[in-house]
This record gives sequence, C-alpha cells and structure tokens, in this order.
Amino acid sequence: MTILGIASQASAVTWAPSEYRCTFDQITNSSQAYGRQRWAQIQANKNLYQLAGKPKDSRFWSPVFTEDANTAYLTYQIYIYPVYVDPRVNYDIWIGPGAAGSQAQVTPSSWTLTGEQLAQLGHLEKPADVLNDGVCEPGCYTPDQQVLFEAGEQSISAAQSIGRADLITLSPDATLDNLTYIANPVATYTLDKDPAKQEILDFHMESGGSLSVTEHHPLVTSEGAVSKAMDFIPGEYLVKQDGTLDKILAIERREWFGKVYNLRPVSRDLTSNILVAQGYLNGSIRYQSEYVEELNRIILRNNVPADLVLGE
Repeated sequence: MTILGIASQASAVTWAPSEYRCTFDQITNSSQAYGRQRWAQIQANKNLYQLAGKPKDSRFWSPVFTEDANTAYLTYQIYIYPVYVDPRVNYDIWIGPGAAGSQAQVTPSSWTLTGEQLAQLGHLEKPADVLNDGVCEPGCYTPDQQVLFEAGEQSISAAQSIGRADLITLSPDATLDNLTYIANPVATYTLDKDPAKQEILDFHMESGGSLSVTEHHPLVTSEGAVSKAMDFIPGEYLVKQDGTLDKILAIERREWFGKVYNLRPVSRDLTSNILVAQGYLNGSIRYQSEYVEELNRIILRNNVPADLVLGE
C-alpha cells in the first residue's frame, strides 16, 4: 500500500509494551459501569480511612479521572470505570461492585440495582490497602485487523506479539483535504488478558473493504469528526487512507469470543491519534479515555465554516 505524504518523526522507540483490558473485571452493562464510577467517587469523598486534611481518597477514585467519569456515560454513552489491585497479595485484582465475579464484595441482590442505587452502597468492605489501578476502556479491533506501520500493514495481534512500534498516523496538521502522515511510535498496546464474549460490528463497504471492531471503537466520519462505531448506519461513509469516502453498505452485529486489541501512539494531539486500519481512518484508544469530550467534534477541519465546528 502506498503511504501518502509521510513526514519523518524518527524515534528511538523500537519495542512497545502491552497492557491488559479489563476482562478480569469486566462490566458490559452501562448502568453498572456508571454505578461503579459514582460509587468510587462518593467513597473517595467520604474519607473512610481518616486521612489527614480530609482529601479525596485516590485509593477509590483518582482525581485525574473525574472529568471523564462524570461526562463519559451521561454525554457520550461510553463507560469507563475504576479497577483495583491488592498489594498485600502480589497486586492481584480486587473486584469492585457491578462486575461478574464480585459476589464477595456485593450481595447478589445488588445485581439488579440501578447505577445511582449502586452508587449509594457503602464502601463494601474494601480494605484500606486496596488501590485504584486505573480505569478500563472500551473500543478495540478483532485480532486479524490490518494496521498500517512504516513497513506496511500487519494484523494488530501479530504486531502486539512482537511489540512492533513503527506506527503510521496522521500528522498534526493533516486535514481531509490534505491527509499527510508521520511515523509515530506506539506507546502501548491494549488487549484482553483472557478471551471474552465481545459484541463485534462488521462494516461492509461499497468498495469491497471491511472493518471489524467493537461497538465503542472510534472511527472518522465523512465530516472529519471521530464517532463511535455503533453510531454509524448504512448509507454513511468511512474515510479511506487517501481521503476518499467509501459508502457503508451494511453493518452486521455479531457475538464473538476472543481477545480484542488497540493501541496508543506516543503523540498526544488529537489529529496524530488517528491511524489507518483496514485502509480506513480510526481513532486510537485515547478517544475512549483521555479524549472522550472530542467524540463527534470535528477534528480534520480544513475549510469547515466556524458555525459547523462542534464545541466552539
């Protein structure tokens, strides 16, 4: 595949580490995920362990995640939620409320509670030593999806297995009218620790192309915004690597059992977190955690009238 307009941004990074998605503490119900967020925030404000000065207790919920948690589900219907580890037992996972397998911390009757009811539960006997280890993020590729690297395309699972770092993304100044690319090393891969049941959307395109992703995976729209895969409908368009539009003929939803994958490039600006998979422009996993407020906001905005730029 010919790579258009690549600018060099060489890096000493030659191998990219991997981190696990949260199949070990998996929530697939949006109400329970939002409940976990709210539960963690409420407990963080209670100062249950009598910290001096009554600060927010980051062992429940780190303040760095607060803005995303408050907006992600209510505004964008994306659920990110905190996960916990126990340093007393080799940093094993401590399962919080709402997830399968957490009966030790939540009574069976609580499985039917709404998010707000779950948020009002007590601290569920969480030991003081148990720490917030970050948040879980949705939005990934099936393992066979081909991602563009400097030497060409490779399946994301094969690239992850060798820690391949030579990713190609859009350059920071790229627009729909002028798609230029840079070498932009992978910072980390994200994958499921164990195979799990996944809801997959298969896009079938007018050109004969295809793309298989989870429903929250970020894709670039014909207007240059980034939107969740589940928000697209047949008749709309995906953007190809060369900037041309490819009509969606059908989107098939299927249940699939396996591991899914995603990645983060080193760069943090919005535009250079757009990569090429299966020949189409996709957002990196940053759009599922750090950049949730940018979903549906026009990113590739050359010649876009000001009154059409969302969020301005």
